[in-house]
Amino acid sequence: MTGADFKHELVAGSRDAGNGHVDNTVFPAYVASVREAFLRETVPRFEEYGRPVARLEVDYHAELFAGDRIVGEIEVLEVGTTSLTTEVTLWRGDEKAATGKTVQVIVDPEADEPTPVPEDWRAALTKRVPPSA
Repeated sequence: MTGADFKHELVAGSRDAGNGHVDNTVFPAYVASVREAFLRETVPRFEEYGRPVARLEVDYHAELFAGDRIVGEIEVLEVGTTSLTTEVTLWRGDEKAATGKTVQVIVDPEADEPTPVPEDWRAALTKRVPPSA
């Protein structure tokens, strides 16, 4: 099972658009919204750990416009020792608008240091890692 069975809907806001289309700097916020909704639903004790993004890559495939309905799907690519790699695909209808790959580091809030991915998170997330990973 991958995260593609998880879908998160967004609507491109008028504040997101300039010159008629959604600004490229807004796409990472859409990716984050999908990713955080997925984690909130998937992993136990979601709020107990920090999850700063250590790396973000976005590939733009199509323009988005204010008012567009966007559906985000997510795939868990890797659960590392202290990190989590995911890829979010944003769709407008049948058209792929963007893909965003992120690496997040799991941080112990008391020590403010990277910490191993909690075992209950690992168990929940590895169910979603594709078999080829």
